[in-house]
Order: sequence, then structure tokens, then C-alpha cells
Amino acid sequence: MERNSPIIKRMQRIIKRNLFLSCLLFSYFFLFSCGAGFASQEEMMKFMEEFAAYKQKRKEAVTKLASAPLNEDVQKLLTQLLDEKGSLDAILSSQLYLGYLKTQVNKAYEDFPTYLAEMPTSELESTTMLALKEILPPKATPQEIQHCVDFYFKVRKLFAQEPDIVNKNIGKLTEFQLKHFNEPLMKQYSKEELLSKLPQIMQLGMVPTVIAGMETQVYHDAWHRRLETHGAREGLLRCAITTPGEFALTRSFFENAEALEKWILTPLKSSEAEENTENKKGEKSQ
Repeated sequence: MERNSPIIKRMQRIIKRNLFLSCLLFSYFFLFSCGAGFASQEEMMKFMEEFAAYKQKRKEAVTKLASAPLNEDVQKLLTQLLDEKGSLDAILSSQLYLGYLKTQVNKAYEDFPTYLAEMPTSELESTTMLALKEILPPKATPQEIQHCVDFYFKVRKLFAQEPDIVNKNIGKLTEFQLKHFNEPLMKQYSKEELLSKLPQIMQLGMVPTVIAGMETQVYHDAWHRRLETHGAREGLLRCAITTPGEFALTRSFFENAEALEKWILTPLKSSEAEENTENKKGEKSQ
């Protein structure tokens, strides 16, 4: 116990500052502790530290992207779009926006609903795969990586449609992960292979879940600020211009633009917000 005390103390610090990650980690420990041995404390500690660092780095990059100011040319486009009549989806189906969209995603669409129907597009999938591969286990197979990418988008939809799931029903999230991630993946292996792969499966499942939760929160908060600053109509157009792919992905999770607007304007009580509060408390106490 004395020998491991530094590791335990480091683990406690990570747990305190990464509430969501910790909750998932211990859910996995509970689910898989019977029937298979886990990596050593040192290996698990290394993974958690690397994952925490990656998550923070990724969060900073996504925050910068979601909050980027409009340049002069794009500001002109916004002014023109504000002169358009009709609903948000109708304005995003205008030739003005579709022309801009083509320059951003390298593909022409006849209208905005057609773009929504493709979500997630192959471009978004490729971008997500590159991002997740930075922290996924090096031994992960192409099939396992693709499974992570597919699951990431399922979790993005879940978090958008059930924003309080982490705080109110973590068990439902665990069940969702078992059904849509673990069970399909486990069916690919024999019993012997599965026993040796359980630690890796744990890591594979945690990465898309935690990152999807974080990114959902970051985009929500950035868009919330835009709508509060510029009003709903202009704010939504600014969101659709700044990150067209991410905006369309999130719009595809809702029945209509009004439901999306309501979601953006409703403050999220998520683990990310709690984690930020804990971090600030920790900084003050240091």
C-alpha cells in the first residue's frame, strides 16, 4: 500500500478534476472486474493521465474552432443571409449559403435537408477518426477504430437529446454503452481473445463517450453565447457559418430548427460544467 500511495494520490487528483471520465471508469471496473484481469495500476494510471491531457488539449482546440470570429468576407455573407426571407432551414437552402457550404465541405448540395440527411458525412467521420486515433490504444484494429467513430456519433445524438443523462441517469448511459458499443464488439472475439482484450475494450469505449460529451458541451456553450449576443436568428446563422458541419450534425438530431434553438438556449447542467467548477475550486486551494 505504501509503495502505491503516490499512484493513488495521482489517481485521486485526476478523479477530482475529471468527474465524467471517473464515473465511466468505475462503471467499467464494476462491469468487468469479474472474469478478467485488468492492466496494472501503473498502466491504468498512465492511460488516465494521457486521456485527461488529450481531453483538455482537444477541448481547447474545439473551443477555439467553435468560437472563431467571422472574417470580413464571411461577415458580408452573413449580412446577405440576414436579408433572406423565410425559416432558418430555408435560408440555409439558399444559393448564397449552399455556395459557401460547397467551399467548406468540397461538395455541392441541392438544399440544406439533403446535407442533413447525409449526417454524419464521410468528411466528418474522417475528421473524427483522426482526432480519436490520437488517444485510442495503438493496437486497436481498423474495425475497432471504425466502431469507436460510429459510436461517437451515436453518443453525440444521445447527449443532445438527453442532456441530463450523466447527472440524472448514469446507469442508462452505461446500458447504452453496453448495448451499442461493448456487446457488438465482444461478439467479434472468442472467449479467450475477449479476456485478453477487455482492458483495451474499456479504453476504446471510454474515448468516444467522454470526447462526445465534452464536444457536445463545448459547441452548445459557444452557440449559446452567440444567440445571447446576437439574437436567435443572427446567432443561428453565425453558428451555421462558423462550423457548418458541426452545426448540421447537431441540427440533424432534432425534428426542426425550433427544437435546436430551444436546446441551445437552455443551459446544460452537465459533467463538464461541474468539472469546470471543481477545477476552479482546486486552483483556488492550491
